[in-house]
Amino acid sequence: MKNLNLLLLFSLITFNNYSQEIKTNQGFIEKKTKINSQETTSKIISLDKVIQGIGPTGISSHGIASRDRIGAEELKAYPAMKNLPDTLTNVKEYLFILNNFQFYYQNYKQGIYSKEIFLKKAEGNKMILKDTILLSNKKVKNTISIITGYTPNNTVVYIVDANNNDDYSDDEPKTLLSNLNNQDNILENAVSVDIEYFDGTSIKKDKQLIVVEKDRYNKDLSLMFKFPQYRYGKVQLGYDNYLIVAETYNSEQSIYLVKDQPYFDRLDKKHRINPSQYLKIEDNYVQYSPITQNFDKIKLTISPNEIENKTTPTANQVGMMAPNISGVNILNEIKISLDKYKGKYVFLDFWSTTCAPCIKEFPKIKEVYDKFSQKDIEIIGIVDIRGEIDIKKFINDKNVTWKNIDEKNPLTVTKGYNINSWPTSYLIDPNGKIIATDMRGDELNNKLESLKLAKK
Repeated sequence: MKNLNLLLLFSLITFNNYSQEIKTNQGFIEKKTKINSQETTSKIISLDKVIQGIGPTGISSHGIASRDRIGAEELKAYPAMKNLPDTLTNVKEYLFILNNFQFYYQNYKQGIYSKEIFLKKAEGNKMILKDTILLSNKKVKNTISIITGYTPNNTVVYIVDANNNDDYSDDEPKTLLSNLNNQDNILENAVSVDIEYFDGTSIKKDKQLIVVEKDRYNKDLSLMFKFPQYRYGKVQLGYDNYLIVAETYNSEQSIYLVKDQPYFDRLDKKHRINPSQYLKIEDNYVQYSPITQNFDKIKLTISPNEIENKTTPTANQVGMMAPNISGVNILNEIKISLDKYKGKYVFLDFWSTTCAPCIKEFPKIKEVYDKFSQKDIEIIGIVDIRGEIDIKKFINDKNVTWKNIDEKNPLTVTKGYNINSWPTSYLIDPNGKIIATDMRGDELNNKLESLKLAKK
């Protein structure tokens, strides 16, 4: 095995989906510190090249509720739009929030939202309150306003407030389309919007490309949104070049890091890294952290303990040691701890009582639970309970017979997983290492069959 040189070399390249032309620029800041008399190297890399096109996740769409479905308290922070076209009928207004945490935090700090509303939003969106240090108290214009409606000749149009001045009079209406499924059509119908972001020190101006289309699965005039834009950079780790790609609308703050390549259509999720996660590069581990809200800067760090001792870090990703989970079984009030199940495979299922896809998975999970011996595998659900419900009755009614713990119970420990969407799942091997994530349908059963687990 090659040894990774601690002095990482970084460079940026011009990159798009079709061109192999390369231009190099220096784009990093190096910082060295010592931990336990060992030197650790951190690099802040500038991803200052932006591509208009389909990013590493492929063509993906996002839906939000129209303003008429938003509560009065939350609407207090929404911009009061001027010059709504009086020629349109059946009008619907939308506000797409690019950074929820910053939006709710700034409006709380400015007295528009109460602390109660902010904390409720933080809890609902799985925001980590200590991360407010990365946010600005001042107003950051990180929203996009859109209006849609019917013209007198019954054509459906939409208008994007492209210069973000809360006024539709200087924006052009566009015909609302659907089924935009190739890059050329998507870019042809994209609108560039003036936005802002906080870089950790000050508020900066930026551009965000957005595509508006009709939700083809909904009969009413609902909209879906695409963001065909990403940033990129190139990093040399040891002897190999790696491509860093970050989509500019990115609620999970993830990046993709893959071996250098001249172009891509989409990238496998195994190359995706969330904040504080690791990449194994040769014999060593490199950790990723975001720096700015628009991902034009990121940080990569090598931990000296991992380099020296060759130990596997603890993180919520494939190939790493699973963070511990503990709590009380909802059905029988017996304490559960992931550490107790070393020597077995463990399937962790993070689900919510309001998550239909989560509940749809229960029959497949039960099939596995009833098929394989508990000498070889345990299943633990970690449930996000919403509303006033009897959770024991809910679990029994759904025929859930495996262990479950209440995520919000004060005795529950899930530190290190940072779950912000459901369902999310992890398969952990007998040594405590995560070997698969987000298994759906028959994937869990097929994986356990391949591992030749004993059956009941």
